[in-house]
Amino acid sequence: MADAVKQACDFAFEDTDIIRIVDESFAYNAGSCRVPEKAGFVYEGTLRSNAFKNGNIIDMKMYAMVKQ
Repeated sequence: MADAVKQACDFAFEDTDIIRIVDESFAYNAGSCRVPEKAGFVYEGTLRSNAFKNGNIIDMKMYAMVKQ
């Protein structure tokens, strides 16, 4: 999965004017957080009380990749 994300990001940076790609994963979901980490995204911080899911307010982790 991380390889596919990395390839999609590479395509976006090479063939478009995109300069920044952001991922917001539910903080409690370790697997979803691991994908951007393995794809080369940088952890930028935790968005506290950022989402409402199944009646609960939850935190999200924000990752970003910036065009070099």
